[in-house]
Amino acid sequence: MKLSLSNLALPPTTTTGELAALVALGARGIEVAPTRIAPWEELDAARLRDYRRQLDDAGLAVSSLQALLFGTSGLHLLQDAADFEAMGAHLRKVAAIGTVLGAGIGVFGSPRNRLRGALEVNAAWSLGRARLRQLAEIVHEEGGFALGLEPVPAAYGGDYLGSFEEVVQMVREVDHPGLKVHLDTGCVQLGGGDIGAAVAAAGTLLGHFHIAEPQLGAFTAPKAEHAKAAAALHGSGYTGWCAIEMMQQAPDPMAAAVEAVTFAAGTYGAGVEPPVTARGMSVG
Repeated sequence: MKLSLSNLALPPTTTTGELAALVALGARGIEVAPTRIAPWEELDAARLRDYRRQLDDAGLAVSSLQALLFGTSGLHLLQDAADFEAMGAHLRKVAAIGTVLGAGIGVFGSPRNRLRGALEVNAAWSLGRARLRQLAEIVHEEGGFALGLEPVPAAYGGDYLGSFEEVVQMVREVDHPGLKVHLDTGCVQLGGGDIGAAVAAAGTLLGHFHIAEPQLGAFTAPKAEHAKAAAALHGSGYTGWCAIEMMQQAPDPMAAAVEAVTFAAGTYGAGVEPPVTARGMSVG
């Protein structure tokens, strides 16, 4: 497994030296919320390449994308056709961003953009399956990018595909390489699920994993079942990215990032791969 840290945890002023210190602790990648780099309309190829170069200089790759729909409006999975078409067009741009940054997957949580609302359960399932298949096809056209479908519990505002069982079944029915299962220790716990059972149920459909505390808190006194998650991931043979998802923690976000990476590297046994060089090649 490879260990990554969300850029949501890092101040905008984070230096290459501070990033390199995370590499020394076991981090090998950064999960990128694109709007932490710049607003959507300013994310051109040159700006993205500059950001990727900074990470390369520190020995880090871009593992994945998250917050794919943050700051947008009028994009919905289960509402009218125009809203869904707008979602597809935006996610095509997201996939292109991922291609420039070198990320192969993006976390599709976005509970407000996939609310079922008054739509009947079976109708929502059928419509969601058809539309998720379309989205999978759209993003996969961009360099093989994929969406990692996340179970989002009611605690985070979700009312559709809130359990890992539902997400695994949906990904299985969509049956396209552009849609994979994404699991999150915090989401599974808040949804009342067992993370070991979730990893086992996902099996080879698991495309990405979040090491997270409920409400994206710090790792000073972890509450999620991380040891169970780590054992399940190792037992399943998972070799993908494990990204620490955490918001900036006051008063010292870099100290909290160091604490989180230290904990995750020790608990999950991730980060054993050598870091990248400025050319994106591994060393060691």
